[in-house]
Amino acid sequence: MRLADALALPAAVQVAITGAGGKTSTLFHLARSLPGITWVTTTTHLGVKQAQLADQHFILDSPDELGSQMLLAKKVTLITGLMTIDYRLQSPEEAVLEEMHCQAKQKGVTLLVEADGARQLALKAPAAHEPSIPPWIEVVIVCAGLSAIGQPLSAKWVHRPELYSALSGLKLGEAITPDAAARVLLHPQGGLKGIPPAARRIALLNQEDTLDDQVSARSMAEGLLAGGYDGVYITSMHDHPEDGTWIPKS
Repeated sequence: MRLADALALPAAVQVAITGAGGKTSTLFHLARSLPGITWVTTTTHLGVKQAQLADQHFILDSPDELGSQMLLAKKVTLITGLMTIDYRLQSPEEAVLEEMHCQAKQKGVTLLVEADGARQLALKAPAAHEPSIPPWIEVVIVCAGLSAIGQPLSAKWVHRPELYSALSGLKLGEAITPDAAARVLLHPQGGLKGIPPAARRIALLNQEDTLDDQVSARSMAEGLLAGGYDGVYITSMHDHPEDGTWIPKS
């Protein structure tokens, strides 16, 4: 089952994607799977190469520019702020982001927001300023990469391993277990941090590439649903993005 079909999202929904282990792949897969036009943006940074995943890209510095019909000309449009000296695309200014929210609702456009960064690692713990989720977001998808399960808690697998250690109860260098990964996803300073109270909470367990990954994901799902998530989606966005397992909260 595709993620878009599993979530059964309403038209012109506004979704934030957080966590690690495949956020950008999930973002653009969902953008192409949902019906109608989709705007994609970030509240942090996005790599310049990742802009190639969109059909068109606009750098906007004024809310007035959101009235352009060019923004409705393609299926997937990326809207960002300026590029930094290290070749990352910044978030639009707050006024642009707020107007994007309003215009998307008025025009029936889906809005997807990448709301934190993970340096392309499988797992992460959010810093004090993360995630940056706007209050009007209706659905939050929290990603985690199953490839880190069984691996040592280190900077090779985890963004901010010291913070992850504090949230998970693991020591640096210890093997990351499914239970420890689930604890971080459920922690109010971990996966559940910053989610608007009325938003749906979806855990996306990505990188399900082996039988061991499947077992790990299944062992995590029950606790995630009991602990505050409205559904768990298990997949490999790299190998079989059209074929995931959806486990809704009963």
